[in-house]
Amino acid sequence: MKELLQFLQSQRTLTIGTVDSNGEPWNTTVYFSVNEKGEFFFLSALDAKHAKHIKQNSKISFSVAWFDENDLSNRKGIQGSGTCMQVSDSEAIASHLENHYQYSPSWKETINLKSIAEGLIKSKPFIIKPKYIKFWNDELHKGSEGDPIKEFKF
Repeated sequence: MKELLQFLQSQRTLTIGTVDSNGEPWNTTVYFSVNEKGEFFFLSALDAKHAKHIKQNSKISFSVAWFDENDLSNRKGIQGSGTCMQVSDSEAIASHLENHYQYSPSWKETINLKSIAEGLIKSKPFIIKPKYIKFWNDELHKGSEGDPIKEFKF
């Protein structure tokens, strides 16, 4: 889990997959942070297509991909599934925001508990609780016969 969290903490964007009430899929990319439990946190406008989908169906998929453009055999990424929901508890929001500021310190000035609570920003907080993550990391197995894929179930 340590290597997985280190990789995720080095990344800033997460692609999430949702479906509408007719089963039509949709992908979107969001800025995110991850906590020590492996939960993802992001902000989104409630009128965004993916937020509307999440309200109807909390099951989502997600992915992050990275590669070294100078060495295409050095790839890292995750694919996963879980549930996503809007966070409304102010204590939970504050905790996730504090974690998020480690990755995006400039957000602290405009995106904070007060601006969310008072509706000064359009975005609302969401959390993804993963159920499954497949982690690919070529770097961990360079020069060995080991499998670059690890699976995590939550």
